[in-house]
Amino acid sequence: MLAEFALWWLTQMRALARPLLPAAPARPDALIVAIDGPAVGDEVSGILLLRRDGKEIGLHRLEPGRPRPAAAPPSLATGLRLPQGAVLSRELVLPLAAARDLRTVINFELDRLTPFSADELYWGVSGITQDRARARLSLTLSIALRAQVEALRAALARCNLVPSFIEAGAGHIELAGGVKRPDWHWRTGVAILCSVLALACIVTPFLRQQMALDAADAAVADATPAARTAEALRQQLATAAQGQAAIAQARHEGDALQVLAILTDALPDDTWLSDLTLKNGDLTFDGQSANAAQLIGLLSAVPGLRDPSFTAPVTRTADGKADLFSLHATVSE
Repeated sequence: MLAEFALWWLTQMRALARPLLPAAPARPDALIVAIDGPAVGDEVSGILLLRRDGKEIGLHRLEPGRPRPAAAPPSLATGLRLPQGAVLSRELVLPLAAARDLRTVINFELDRLTPFSADELYWGVSGITQDRARARLSLTLSIALRAQVEALRAALARCNLVPSFIEAGAGHIELAGGVKRPDWHWRTGVAILCSVLALACIVTPFLRQQMALDAADAAVADATPAARTAEALRQQLATAAQGQAAIAQARHEGDALQVLAILTDALPDDTWLSDLTLKNGDLTFDGQSANAAQLIGLLSAVPGLRDPSFTAPVTRTADGKADLFSLHATVSE
C-alpha cells in the first residue's frame, strides 16, 4: 500500500512540477554528421553540424579534398543523419506483452516485417504508446542497411568522427560499437534531484510511521506467548476460585451427609425416613415414627437445626402402629 501511495504521489508531483521545469530541448546536444550521398572510397560528402539547445549551426563541410575536421568535443555524442530514403520507417502494432522484452520480439519479427534479416540491419523504435484497453502496443520501427552505414562509419572514422546513433525522424537508432558521450542536461538533473528530495521529505513521515507500526507489531508478537501463558494462569485461578466458592456455598447451605448423620443420631430407633430434601439450607423430610409428637422437641435440641415444625398433619398408618409425618427445619452453620 505504501509503495502504491508513493507511486501516486510521485506522479502528482511530477505533473505539478512540470510547468516549473525548464523546457527540455527537442533533441540532446550533439555533433550531427548530415550526409549528402554515399561514401566514395574513403571520402564522404556532407556537413558537420553542432546542435546546442535545439539549434544547429554548421561547423565544417565534408567533401573530397577538404581538410578533415578537428576531433569531436568529448562532452558531445556524434550522430549520423542519412540522406532521405536511406532510413525506412514502418508503423507497428504488437501485443502489449511484447513491451517486456521489445528488442527480442522485434529481432524475431524482422524477417517477417522487412525483406532483410536482423544481421543486415540497424534498427530502432520511437513513438511507443500503450493501449491497455485493447492490450496492444503501437510504435514506429526505423531501419537502415548495416552495409551502407558501416561504409559511412569507416569513412568518418578517418575524419576523427565516430557516430554512436542514427537520427531517424523523431527517434534514433543506436549503433553497435559507437562512442556514447554524456548528453545529460544539468538543468534536468537539478530538477529531478529537487523532485526526489521533495518526495523524500513528504514520504519520510509515512516511512517512519510504518517503521513504528512494524516495531509495535514485532513487540506484540514477542509478547504474545507470555500473554497467552498469563491468560491461561488467570483462567486456572478463576476456575479454582469458582470451585472454592461452590464449596463454601455448599457448606453454607449444609452438607447432606452431615445432616443425615445428625438426624440419625437425634431420631429415636423407632423412627425412619422415607424421603429427605436439602436445598438452600431448607431441610424437609418425611417418615414414620412410633410417636411423631416427640420429634419436635428432639430436633429443637440438635445444634445446627432451627425451627423444626410439621408441614402437614400427622396421620396414622393403616395398621395403627406408627405415625406418618412430614417435617421442615432450617440448617445453620
